[in-house]
Amino acid sequence: MREKIHAVMDNHLARLFLIFLSALAVMSVLVPSTFLTAANFRSMSVQLPELGFLSIAAAMVLISGGIDLSVTGTAIFAGISSALILKTWGGSGASFGVVVLAVAMALVIGIMCGTLNALLVTKLQIAPMLATLGTMNLFTGLGIVLSKGTAITGFPEVFQRIGNGSILGIPVPLVLFVLGISFMAFLLNRTKYGFNLYMYGTNSTASFYSRVDNTKVVFITYILSGMISSIAGIIIVSRINTAKADYGSSYGLQALVVAVLGGISPSGGSGKALGLLYSIMTLQVISSGFNLLHVNSFIKDLTWGVLLVVVMLWNQKRTGKKE
Repeated sequence: MREKIHAVMDNHLARLFLIFLSALAVMSVLVPSTFLTAANFRSMSVQLPELGFLSIAAAMVLISGGIDLSVTGTAIFAGISSALILKTWGGSGASFGVVVLAVAMALVIGIMCGTLNALLVTKLQIAPMLATLGTMNLFTGLGIVLSKGTAITGFPEVFQRIGNGSILGIPVPLVLFVLGISFMAFLLNRTKYGFNLYMYGTNSTASFYSRVDNTKVVFITYILSGMISSIAGIIIVSRINTAKADYGSSYGLQALVVAVLGGISPSGGSGKALGLLYSIMTLQVISSGFNLLHVNSFIKDLTWGVLLVVVMLWNQKRTGKKE
């Protein structure tokens, strides 16, 4: 049975890789003069981590059988909080210590947001979709209040390097994302928490009677989701050197599309980091191609919505066949 499961997952990963190659080929044909350039690939490598971290955050919760709609709200709230610290204590001339404090504050905000979501789901027994829908608006609203609805600009160079710097020619955001996706793979495949997460996502009742602390699993999952989302917020603010409440808001739907396309089951209990990686690369290629083709933003949102529905129907049909 285990060999059959591995075979199914391997086939899915192979299909995802073929989808990625197909998207790459199509965009190369449609806009060869601008898509197949070093500048465009570098741009994609800088933009990919933002969606990538939010997708990791969403995927971890989906594996548990829940859903976190507040990932973008958390990123916005955390990013604006760090921007306010930088702006208040030095602006573009802020010291390295202030930058460290700003980043730490963003991570703390992410952890607090994740903790609130976990409390609503476990202690108050609110459905994850309703709980995180409410906190999504709460966190975004807090970001608007803190920023007073205006853009916060003017950050020190050392902070901007997080989103625009490079290490040995490799963009810093991409390095951070590689570390993030590797950490996800390690958690899922090499830790007791990962085993318990899959078990809880598959059948929470069975995991309870197997002496798994279900509440602890949910808390860790939502806290990780909040912290990872805050990293995305830091990268976004650093890259564009501006913090505003509506930046990154379009990533919410895309993060869910990436997770589901990557083989993360919305009903919980399955999914791999490698599948998520292939899915993120595919969506980034499509998004970059859309930008080069000057596709209307409303058409892009429609595309992500249609793609999410199609992938969910495809996964449902595939699950039925396996059963």
